[in-house]
Amino acid sequence: MNYEEFAADLQLARTIVFGSAEENEETMRRYGVKQEVRQIGKGRFRSHLAVRSTAQAEFFSDRFSTALSMRLEPPAGTVGLLFPLSASGQFLASGDNVANGKLVVLPDGSGTDIVGPDLVGSEAILVAEPRFVEMLEVLCPTRKSRWLDQMAVIQGDAAQLRALRNAVLDLVAHPGLEPHPEEVSNLLAATIAWMADSSRQWRQEGFRVNGARRRVAKLAQEFLEEHYREAVRIEDLCRLTVVGIRSLQRAFREYFDLTISDYLKAVRLDAARRVLVATRSSERTVAKIALRHGFNHLGRFSVEFRERFRESPREALARR
Repeated sequence: MNYEEFAADLQLARTIVFGSAEENEETMRRYGVKQEVRQIGKGRFRSHLAVRSTAQAEFFSDRFSTALSMRLEPPAGTVGLLFPLSASGQFLASGDNVANGKLVVLPDGSGTDIVGPDLVGSEAILVAEPRFVEMLEVLCPTRKSRWLDQMAVIQGDAAQLRALRNAVLDLVAHPGLEPHPEEVSNLLAATIAWMADSSRQWRQEGFRVNGARRRVAKLAQEFLEEHYREAVRIEDLCRLTVVGIRSLQRAFREYFDLTISDYLKAVRLDAARRVLVATRSSERTVAKIALRHGFNHLGRFSVEFRERFRESPREALARR
């Protein structure tokens, strides 16, 4: 399946189009969403987004053309409901595969690490927490404490969940048709009702990756993000996480679906590309940028950069 086929249900002609992760991040910031995107797959980055804002909630649909790693956090004071979509059936959220048939609930103050290994996207609903609580108290009051605590993954009737996703798609794909408030309210109520009906299968964040492994993976990630410009030794990560090399590698791979070395390479390549295309950057040469971002061999950097982004570092530099 190619990207156009995967994203066809979004009616691409009516969407916002992005040619870089930075453009996507900037637009989502306008809606208060923290969405830090890093390309980890090969090919030119493309993404499409459709948005519908209403008085009761905001609705989003997006599609991405390449494998990616993302940190996603809803705006303060809101609850996020995420319908993950994947062409291959793989979509990791906090280390668990949530693709195609699960709903991710992100309460106020929570977030998740997402990994999509190929063509991925989602539909999403952002509801103000007071409105969400009000509906919970009426529709399923016994579930309130569960769904406002921390991230949850809910699995239930797949056909009903698909119908809810399609309802979100219908809202965002027809910007010229103003939805009736009753339609929006009924969609929110139907989603919460599905959550209540599926509550027997509800589980908290990290039900496949246990808390200890999640802690190890996140500690290692934070170290890599902070020290990627330096020489990173696996022994330093083992010392930091207080586990052996096999446990470290297994925990990281299960959570991020990448080896530590592949993740580090993705961080370095992404950081270098952002500097190369930044109009205000004071670094003017490819060699200087490569060295500053942890690459000691300019030829290898150029090869890996072209393989990842389908353009050379010099072409990226010239675009700014």
